[in-house]
Amino acid sequence: MTDAEYLWQRRHDIKVRALTNRIYYQERQRIFEWRESFIKAASILAGSIAFAKISSPEIIQWCTAFITAASTASLVFGYGNKARDSVKRSAEWAQLERDIEQVGERGFTEDHINHWFARANDIEAGEPAAHRILFERCYERAVEALGGTAEIKLNIFNRHFPPLLVP
Repeated sequence: MTDAEYLWQRRHDIKVRALTNRIYYQERQRIFEWRESFIKAASILAGSIAFAKISSPEIIQWCTAFITAASTASLVFGYGNKARDSVKRSAEWAQLERDIEQVGERGFTEDHINHWFARANDIEAGEPAAHRILFERCYERAVEALGGTAEIKLNIFNRHFPPLLVP
């Protein structure tokens, strides 16, 4: 492998890494915003049923139990905060992608690449643990977006069903 091929491969690696992480945090944001919105809408609906007293006492008890459980989950796990954190992290990865593209395909040096890898390490240092299945999906999407073919590691269930337990 020549020096030019080596540098090109490292540039490609950092581009895949940045795009994978940006897609991952966009997906993570979408999941947490959906959870937060679902809990709010379901709580309003269940609260309306409970306060209207149009149902039997058992249904009203179930509605209040659901409201309590859902609201507690939202407060304890902080879905809204996690969604906002994901927006911030996605923006950091997008800025790294912008910097890589700004240098261009021919104007980069080994110092540029080392700087990009160092920034990626800085960004990743403060990130929470990634959901393996969701991250693998995002990796496959990033590789395909950059014109490559990803090695498929996920089974059919993991590839086509939504990840439910994203931390």
